[in-house]
Amino acid sequence: MKNIKSISFLAFFCCILLFSCGKNSSKIYYFNETGCSNPWDSYYNADTFSLELLNQSITTFLSDENIKVKSVNFDFDSSLIEYCYACHCRTGRVIVADVSGVSRRKMKNLNFYQ
Repeated sequence: MKNIKSISFLAFFCCILLFSCGKNSSKIYYFNETGCSNPWDSYYNADTFSLELLNQSITTFLSDENIKVKSVNFDFDSSLIEYCYACHCRTGRVIVADVSGVSRRKMKNLNFYQ
């Protein structure tokens, strides 16, 4: 009987631990920046290019989508560059967003990937 109580308590504790690490845990998502068809482009209103202002516009956009942003960083992958002038062409810059409290489906709908 004592063994069954111990196993039940252990199973209950594992379930609580498993569910507590759900949506609130931090996750890294990536976005391949395009020339001018990014979802946060309307949030960026600077005359000159600035990574700091771009970071702020991405953070504001994600916050407006009810996504808790821990950080936004930039990476570069030269294999992603598309040499064209269309808005949908990729620039090679990869947006790296550390977010929490969001579902994978919502980020996928915003064209982010893991």
